[in-house]
Amino acid sequence: MTSLSSIRFRRTLAVIDGVTDLGGYIGALSLLGILGLIAAELFSRNLLAYSLHFSWDLAGYLMGTCFLLASGSALKGGSHVRVTALLETLPRAVGRVIEFAACGVGLVICGYLTWALVEMAWLSGLRGSTAATSFRVPLVYPQSALAIGAAILTLQCLAQMLRLSRGEPISVGPGLE
Repeated sequence: MTSLSSIRFRRTLAVIDGVTDLGGYIGALSLLGILGLIAAELFSRNLLAYSLHFSWDLAGYLMGTCFLLASGSALKGGSHVRVTALLETLPRAVGRVIEFAACGVGLVICGYLTWALVEMAWLSGLRGSTAATSFRVPLVYPQSALAIGAAILTLQCLAQMLRLSRGEPISVGPGLE
């Protein structure tokens, strides 16, 4: 029979993984948006002799959004760079301790990054800060997307620590589960 704590554990991981997957999908859409903006700029500049002044700014914001929103999904799927040579030579229990410590350090770093990005977006919103370009994008929007991506990455670091604490593999995804 499954215990209540095990059910809560599974639900917690399911929620984190669901949010992570959503971030990955939005990150992929951001990448598609970059493609559309750059294609529109090339078309407009070469065929209409007119530059879309906002395309490069928005593409830059979408690149940051893509990077951070998809990073949790990459971590979940095992796509981040990991050096496993040391772990493969050590006893499994020692390797788990090292992985747990690495996840803890990652959680602290990602937590700090999230806090800093949330504070930056919050202050930009309070001050009404806009980009220093002709497009004048309110910076609270792209900065909020970055903060959300960092929060998702932080949650996925927590999920990895939870998985490790139960003796489960830390990377899950298609073909890994």
